[in-house]
Amino acid sequence: MTRSLLALTLAPVILAGAALTAVAQTKAPATEQPMAAKDKALIDAAFVKADANADGKLSKDEAAKLAPIGARFEELDKNKDGFLSTDEFTAAFTSAN
Repeated sequence: MTRSLLALTLAPVILAGAALTAVAQTKAPATEQPMAAKDKALIDAAFVKADANADGKLSKDEAAKLAPIGARFEELDKNKDGFLSTDEFTAAFTSAN
């Protein structure tokens, strides 16, 4: 009888713990995590390599050499100036699109 009473007493505690664990695992982070310095350095290096004329921006032709970027050029060119800035280029790697 002592085991039955102990089981009945602990059952709600165990179920509550399991429920809290499930909720904690499914909650999305409250804020986006900052980009790691290593990732930022790789993205910056890719930008510099693609910027053939070293003017600090990517033309549509320069971006076309990077197939995934070239395919989304119009979408990524947020200010519609015909070029991708470093911020627009970086957004291609950090956006959830």
